[in-house]
Amino acid sequence: MLPIKNQKQFESIFNEYWEAMYQAAYVRVRDQAITEDIVQEVFIDVWQRKESISIQSSLKAYLLTAVKYKVLKHFNSLNKASFQTIDSLELVAEENEDLEKFEMLYNQLEVAIDKLSPKCRLIFRLHKIEGLSTEDIAVKLNLSKQTIHNQLSKSLAIVRNEMKHAAPILLALLNT
Repeated sequence: MLPIKNQKQFESIFNEYWEAMYQAAYVRVRDQAITEDIVQEVFIDVWQRKESISIQSSLKAYLLTAVKYKVLKHFNSLNKASFQTIDSLELVAEENEDLEKFEMLYNQLEVAIDKLSPKCRLIFRLHKIEGLSTEDIAVKLNLSKQTIHNQLSKSLAIVRNEMKHAAPILLALLNT
């Protein structure tokens, strides 16, 4: 369950995470208004469903993953031809169905990520969930860029194998 019991706690979560969410969306969309809408939509969803959301890992990872899904949904609405795999899974269905699918895929992804070694897991989360570049990760972890590339390749192979049943949507997400 979410640690939100009142509006003050929600505001605290908003203040702590909005900037990371904004950056994660802006890197992909490159439009301030659309980025703000995406972040707002995620927070509205969280507030409306605060009683029923089940988070398997960190709140930050959940929020950043939700942003990534909203970005994909945005691009899907702009160019359905480029994202036919997303359409085939009806990711842009009604909001409730969309959120249930998101949570199911998110939980499956978290289980797959948990199977990675601690180093692979950290690098995977920094790159795929928090949106850091390989160069930024190398500096942050004091590792070579090649080590980061190797660990990412290894972790992607494991996660793809674990999630092969959800391949179309997962490949779209992991390849962004």
